Amino acid sequence: MKILRMRWFGVLGFLFLAGGIASPAAEAASGAHSVGLMVGQVWPAGEIGKDVDAAVAPGIFYEYSASDVFSLYASGIHSNHSEDNLKITSTNVGIKANLFYFDRLSPYAILGAGLYFVNKRFGNEIASKTNFGLHLGLGAELDLSDHVFIGLQFDLHNLFTSKAVLASGSKVDVSGRWTGFFLRGGYRF
Repeated sequence: MKILRMRWFGVLGFLFLAGGIASPAAEAASGAHSVGLMVGQVWPAGEIGKDVDAAVAPGIFYEYSASDVFSLYASGIHSNHSEDNLKITSTNVGIKANLFYFDRLSPYAILGAGLYFVNKRFGNEIASKTNFGLHLGLGAELDLSDHVFIGLQFDLHNLFTSKAVLASGSKVDVSGRWTGFFLRGGYRF
């Protein structure tokens, strides 16, 4: 059974490669704009992730292709965890680099920075803080046509350390990180 499965993977891999060699490669046109929606799962960790669960999060994104390889990338994602115990709104800008083009598939990496608006419940009080942080991402896009694409993206967001003062006067740490896995779809014009 294992050998049969390996042969199928080999046959499918060959067909995938042969189809990619015969088809024209999709490359991002310089000066193109892209907008789209994304939805995925967000897992908070660190101080902000204590006593909260993962949550489904919607988002939006915009890209401007400066060349075939590099794009300016901006996104916004909002997540609400464990019945309002944690709310995060993430806004990010950065550079997206297409690693290579294979047929109509393009894996990419993202490096950027962002502002993170965090509301974390501590007992009966809520700490609100705006944090600065870094954003790293890996993903792949598949062009369905000259204008429409879909993709998957894995994100890591690291919020810099910061403290917030509660109404009672005590200081709490509202730093940490979150990871996310997103399904993306967009339109290029």
